[in-house]
Amino acid sequence: MPRAKHILGALTFAFAGLTWLYHWQAFERSPPVYMVDGQPYYLHPGSLATCTKAGAFSLLWAPGAGEAHQSCEDWFREIGVWDDVIQRWQMLAGGSALTLILAAGLVLAVWFERPPPKIVRGPQRFTGRKARSAIGKISRKEARQTGGGIAFPPGIAMSRDRESRHMLITGAVGSGKTQTIQHLILEAMQFGDKMLVLDTKGDMTERLPGEITLIAPQDARSAIWDIAADCTTKQDARELAARFIPKSSDPMWAEGARELLVACIVSLQIERPGNWTWSDLHARAILAPAELIVLANTCHPAAAQILGDAANRTAMSILTTFKAHIHVLEAMADAWSAGASGTFSIASWLRAASAPAPVILQRDGRYPQLTNAWIGGLVSLLSAHVCSPAFRESSTRRIWLFLDEFPQLEAMDDLASLLDLGRSKGVCVVLAAQDTSQIRINYGRDRTSAWLSMIGTHVIGRMNPGEGADDMSRAIGLQEIERVSRTENVSGGTRSVSRTPQRSVRPVVTPSELSSRLGRKGNKVRILVMGFGEDVFEVDLPIVSLPKQREANVPAPWTQASPPAPLRQKLPSPIDPKSPAGTSKPRLLTPDDLVRIRKPKPGDPGA
Repeated sequence: MPRAKHILGALTFAFAGLTWLYHWQAFERSPPVYMVDGQPYYLHPGSLATCTKAGAFSLLWAPGAGEAHQSCEDWFREIGVWDDVIQRWQMLAGGSALTLILAAGLVLAVWFERPPPKIVRGPQRFTGRKARSAIGKISRKEARQTGGGIAFPPGIAMSRDRESRHMLITGAVGSGKTQTIQHLILEAMQFGDKMLVLDTKGDMTERLPGEITLIAPQDARSAIWDIAADCTTKQDARELAARFIPKSSDPMWAEGARELLVACIVSLQIERPGNWTWSDLHARAILAPAELIVLANTCHPAAAQILGDAANRTAMSILTTFKAHIHVLEAMADAWSAGASGTFSIASWLRAASAPAPVILQRDGRYPQLTNAWIGGLVSLLSAHVCSPAFRESSTRRIWLFLDEFPQLEAMDDLASLLDLGRSKGVCVVLAAQDTSQIRINYGRDRTSAWLSMIGTHVIGRMNPGEGADDMSRAIGLQEIERVSRTENVSGGTRSVSRTPQRSVRPVVTPSELSSRLGRKGNKVRILVMGFGEDVFEVDLPIVSLPKQREANVPAPWTQASPPAPLRQKLPSPIDPKSPAGTSKPRLLTPDDLVRIRKPKPGDPGA
């Protein structure tokens, strides 16, 4: 009904204006000169106006109006302009009648319109210009206290404090999560901020402008992760081991295997500080069990105490668990044994004064264990360096972590530290997931609830109907409204109308609205923004299509079907399975051989 009222109102005023303009043009402004019997004849505007009023009043049966109108008609017919004048009157009458009909419809729409409910308490939803105006007002107030940062929504500068309070983006596939992250990345690039981007689809690798630093063992262009520069202490080794050897049903075997990997790393830290590689670590991991125990006794006695005697069943189970997970180290040793793209150290990157080139961590669904191990290990060491007291607090430093579809990775306990302690050190985390139920599966209900309350800005895209939409509707909140109920009573022939206020509670945004109102709308994406006060804001983001800059993936040699050349040289030549090893190929039988075989020998029956 409000939409119909607005349309009828606009049409009424439009036709009223057009009718008045036509009346002025046809009857008030000097009409043209008419030729009558070869002589020019000029109609005075006053004469047309007088006759027009006489015709209008004659329709209302006004006294004397009919005679005046008849005189005008006779006069116009006499001079030969009656057809032109009657056409003008018909046009004016039609416009006036249509204007009156629209005005009547507008009156009925207003009369029968149900007044909108009054919001007594709770958050409100703002749309369009009101939403942008409200966000801009809050952002300007915050920026006066802590300074201005990147623009989000586009054209509105966020405060530096809001940047460091992190952001969570939720929405189904195609809801605009990537567009939202893309806006934020481009803004951070203009500021020259450091950024680390988790690329799950390859689109960031393919389309981000300028230079990038790619970290992806499955890609031939990947920089080599300088693990020796980042893993320098025994605690760093423990954090790394926890990513490469996941928890098992019996924690004893996993913990023992982790301690054994710690012993291998610590031995390299002692022997070759800052100068060992993934190949060196893999070479230590594939040592014989007896050699591993000697290594543990020398460099990490705690691991040696867990193992005990290499011949006992406990030690064998731990060694088996350890050997079962070193295939990840083998893949990383093959990928990062050499490369032309340089090296990357998370510690050096954090200490650098500036690093405008985005660091892209490319996830590959073909190698989930490998991806989870190295990305989880890198984020763990990043968290360890950031949360260390040696990494000073700063109100001007900005380090962005854009983690799109992060629930697809294994649970990273270090994210909680980055969200909590990283704020004061300029770390801004942007998380993106399809819905909160994905996060709960990996991190549990309590931790997810804590994160939702810890994160300062929430962006919600279109969501599919289901538990996720229900959860998000509840998270947005409820509002108490008051409606006026109109009741008509007829008693004793007397009609009375009573209006009674009634209060109720409703969701600010229903689950169905999360799927119907949001998403792509033409060349824009509609999202909800929360965190700027208690209200909810519906904002349209322009869709930005970035041109292709490079290939999304260039397969590394180790991912190819054939083994590397050095390995092929070591492989023995294939042997015909029908022939014994080391023998020549047998001669085929001839017809003479068959005759000789079939010829009976002396002493055989029938010879």
